[in-house]
Amino acid sequence: MNDLLEPGGGLASAIPHYEDRPGQRRMAEAVAAALDSRRALLVEAGTGIGKTLAYLVPALQSGQRVVVSTGTRALQDQIARNDVPLLRTIVPRPFAAVVLKGISNYVCKRKLVELTTERRDDRGIAAWAAQTSTGDRAEVEWLGEDDPWWSEVTTTSEARLGPRCPFHGVCFVTTARRAAEKANLILVNHHLYFADLAIRAGGGSARILPEHDAVVFDEAHLLEDVATEHFGVRFSTSQLGALLRDAHNLLGKMALWTGAESSLPVRVAERAGVALFASVRTALLPLEFAERPTGPIGPTGAPGSPGPSEGRVALPPGLFDHPVRQRAWFELDTALEDVARAAEAESEDGPEESVTTAATRGGLGQLAFRARAMRDALAVLAEQRQASYVYWGEARSHHTALIASPIRVAELVARYLLGPGRAAPTPIFTSATLSTGGTLRYTRHRLGLTPEHVDELIVDSPFDYARCALLYVPRDLPAPDDPAFSVAAAARIRELVTLTGGGAFVLCTSHRSLGALARLLADLPFPRWVQGEAPRGLLVERFRSTPGSVLFGCGSFWEGVDVPGEALRLVIIDRLPFTPHVDPLQAARMQVAAEGGADPFAAIQLPEAAIALKQGFGRLIRRSDDRGIVAVLDGRIVTRTYGRVFFATLPDKVPRTSSLEQARRWWRIGPDGTSLAAMDVSSMDSRGGSKAAAEGTADAAAAAAAAAAADRRGGPAVNVAADSTPAADPAKL
Repeated sequence: MNDLLEPGGGLASAIPHYEDRPGQRRMAEAVAAALDSRRALLVEAGTGIGKTLAYLVPALQSGQRVVVSTGTRALQDQIARNDVPLLRTIVPRPFAAVVLKGISNYVCKRKLVELTTERRDDRGIAAWAAQTSTGDRAEVEWLGEDDPWWSEVTTTSEARLGPRCPFHGVCFVTTARRAAEKANLILVNHHLYFADLAIRAGGGSARILPEHDAVVFDEAHLLEDVATEHFGVRFSTSQLGALLRDAHNLLGKMALWTGAESSLPVRVAERAGVALFASVRTALLPLEFAERPTGPIGPTGAPGSPGPSEGRVALPPGLFDHPVRQRAWFELDTALEDVARAAEAESEDGPEESVTTAATRGGLGQLAFRARAMRDALAVLAEQRQASYVYWGEARSHHTALIASPIRVAELVARYLLGPGRAAPTPIFTSATLSTGGTLRYTRHRLGLTPEHVDELIVDSPFDYARCALLYVPRDLPAPDDPAFSVAAAARIRELVTLTGGGAFVLCTSHRSLGALARLLADLPFPRWVQGEAPRGLLVERFRSTPGSVLFGCGSFWEGVDVPGEALRLVIIDRLPFTPHVDPLQAARMQVAAEGGADPFAAIQLPEAAIALKQGFGRLIRRSDDRGIVAVLDGRIVTRTYGRVFFATLPDKVPRTSSLEQARRWWRIGPDGTSLAAMDVSSMDSRGGSKAAAEGTADAAAAAAAAAAADRRGGPAVNVAADSTPAADPAKL
């Protein structure tokens, strides 16, 4: 294994920019030992370690069948597109690798035929489906992320017909799963892996994934959120709408063939669903505005910008005791059962049926199952009986959802992945961002792992951040909770992007903030890409291939995006990524922490935000010769005592300044360019203080000029010490 990764080995001869990475070999040895001993491993691999090869090489050399589960489709595609072809050239043992995604990522040939017989395909999906070998959504680069056409030509696990489908033999999902049965390496995402775990736990014979010896959870910092979603219950307008559309189509077809009219329950369910969600929205919308952070409340939000959990509100107890909602619930419950019975009655096989009729009957059988599952979900949400769950809702312009989420998933994750007497697979958890303040305690606690069950390793980044990166934290901008913040932030972004000539990621903490900044900067004189305009992978590829681009993104753009070299030289973060304490799930977790005697801010919000900021920071430096600026436009990182936690989590010895003029000089001259650059920036210690100010310098006049320039901007030239003010009440951040 080391022969492949060390200087002069297979990797060095296969790639043009090989760099010796001792940390990569150290991690690879730990992964090999874990696979050999069948003992769980938790390992943080700092940016630049090359963690993907550090686990793939020992996995392939072990001869075991290994599943790699990623948190994002971007990383999944990146491994398949870049790392697997590379490994084929250097690993002596031949191997087969397969990418498996959730069903909604593949075009459904049956749904596509049904749709194109009813209306014209003006998206070109049918032509693409006729020549693609994978049917993967990632190939449809011209289709916007939210284009409704895709939802109409794909299916779900509940609606999939399986062997009864006339296209089963050529189904893209079936083809991918058959290939996985013969593969040594299977690339999936966390959602798909947990779906397979649930099926196995149910004791049935069905499987999504083949039997395997080990699983590597890359981007393991996302596992808690995925598990929370997976073990929760959801009932939404989109789910109900999809069910009723399918019911209308399937029952309508049977009525044409048999002459039996069975669509009445569908119409009743439609009316009851409209009444129910209208009443629910009436109750939720006032709560959304009432709970939205205003004034000094809410760490991430200015008024009207509540952060990454925008639109979430806690369901009040007794929400369904209201006479109108209760009546609508009972009517919808009865109508869904009637739909299930009608579908069940029509699903029985008839004599000498065509393939199409048999497939329709199979779809009706699935429809009955889905309708009853939806009844059960609605009952759970209406009754709110499980004390270990938090009940919340979303009310957006075209979407309403009711959700029940487990408050803690640590026990569930540990039971599924580390249960007593469990034979296989061996779990390996890794990410560039698992530690806070130099320890893995927070991640281990959130995932229900204990030192008795798991070995730990932290491998620091090999990059010299003191030379290649600058952290710019302005202190002259309005506070994030000030209504003037967005306009001021946009103006500062314009200055920074102009300074570097583009090549910038603008990472936002909410879709609301993303929309506001994108609008305010619509006239930037640089190629400009905004999340949602196209699939994420396509936007990143456009950014890479277009010099001087600026990309606006939030959420998944904070992680799993790898853009080395000159293309990315500036990362701008609008706010510290706190999840608002008014978010229902966050509030419930903080309450549990408080009841256990812990400080909920220190135990939940702060480490979670520190890990998220570290993810955003990590987009910038991907190779040892990369160089650039990270700008955090939220001054609380230096004015609040808790800023120390953020700085302790970020790479060590990153110089920082609050002066835009110093940032300009650092960018133009570089840390090794002149004594001026060395004095102004690179001589700052890791706490941000200026050694030159204390020790004296030959260029005192330049230092004074820099200080004067900074004073004109309203902030100190260099010293942005993180502990300049006492700690604040978390509710007033």
